[in-house]
Amino acid sequence: MSRRFVNLMVDRRIGRYRHPATTLHRINPWRCFHPTTQQALAAALTENSNGVTVEDARLPRAAISFYDPLQEETIGEMHFASLGSSSNGIISMDPDGNTFLYDGASRGLRVMPAPNSPKHSSVFLTVGDGLYVLEKNPGTQEDHSFEALIHRAPSDGICFTNENWYWRSLPPPPYAYEDYECQKRNGRDPYVIRAYTVVGDSQSQIWISTRDGGTSFDTTSGVWSEAGDWALPFYGRVEYAPELGLWFGFTSEGRQFAACDLGAASPTSPPALRKVWDELAQPLLLPLGGGKFCVARMFHLAQKGWCRGKSIDDYLDVDTFVVLTGVEVVRGSRGALKMIRHKSRPYCVGCTTAQLL
Repeated sequence: MSRRFVNLMVDRRIGRYRHPATTLHRINPWRCFHPTTQQALAAALTENSNGVTVEDARLPRAAISFYDPLQEETIGEMHFASLGSSSNGIISMDPDGNTFLYDGASRGLRVMPAPNSPKHSSVFLTVGDGLYVLEKNPGTQEDHSFEALIHRAPSDGICFTNENWYWRSLPPPPYAYEDYECQKRNGRDPYVIRAYTVVGDSQSQIWISTRDGGTSFDTTSGVWSEAGDWALPFYGRVEYAPELGLWFGFTSEGRQFAACDLGAASPTSPPALRKVWDELAQPLLLPLGGGKFCVARMFHLAQKGWCRGKSIDDYLDVDTFVVLTGVEVVRGSRGALKMIRHKSRPYCVGCTTAQLL
C-alpha cells in the first residue's frame, strides 16, 4: 500500500514558558519524485545536477503538538511510532507509560490503555494492525519488556474499552534469561538489539539480531526460535519491499543502502547482501510502495550566534535541516538491481532535533 505522508517529529519549546514539546508535521513524500522514471534519469544527466534535483521546500504547519511531562522524577523521553500500513496513526508514549493515538485521517486524539510496564529504549514494529514494542536490552517476562498493542474485533464477544485496544505481555527472547556475565564477551553487550525486521509469508515473524546471532518470534504462535547462528547484515530497522521481494536497509558495516533476500536465509545459511549502493550512507529509510523509498538525512549548519538550549559557553546558532530524497529501485533486463535518485527537498526545523516515522 502506498504511503501518502511521512511523519516528521520535531522537538520544540512552545508557549510563554517554553514548555518542551514534540510537533508532528505531515509531509507529502511524492513531491520528491519526478512524474516518471525517464524524467528522473534525464535530470540526473543534466549539468551541475550532481545526479539529483534539489528543490526548495517549506516545513508544513504542525498537525498536533505532544507536550513532554514536566515531573522532575520522570526519567526518559517521549516515544513515537507509526501504526498501520498507511502510517496514518501515530502512537505517543511518555516515560510513565501514558499512551495516546493520533489519527491523521480524522485528526482525532484517542486515549489508549497504558502498557504493563513503561518503556525506556525500545524498537517498534507493526505487524498487521498491531504494534509490537521490545526493549533493546530486554529483561524477563516479569519486566514486561516485550508487549504488543492489539486490536480485538467486537465480534469476539469480549468487551474492552478504547474500542478494543489492549496490551498483551509477551515472552522476551530466550537469551534474556541467560546469565549476563557468562554471555558478555570482549566488553561488548550481547543483549542489545542491533537490527530488526518482519519476515514470513504473511509478514508475521519478527526477526531481531544481536552481535551473537538472530532470533525469530512468531506472532501467531507466540514462540521464539533461533533464526540462525548469524546476525542480520543490517543496522537498525530493515524494510520489506513486496514489489521486489527483497528487504532494504543500511549495512551493519559502513551504514550503506543495501538489498537482501532474507526469505532465502536458513539456520545454516546466513542472508547475503544482493546489492550495496555507496551513494547513500547513514540516512533513515521509509518504504512508499511500488519499489520507491523516501530516505532522510539530517544536517546541522552552525553560524555565529547563540542557540537556545545549548550550554552558556556554546555561542553557535545551529540550524537543522532534514533532507528528504526520493529513491526508486528497479530491476534491469537480467534482474540486476538499479537505484534511481529523483529529487531532494530540504526542510529547516530550526535549532532542534527531529525524527522520521
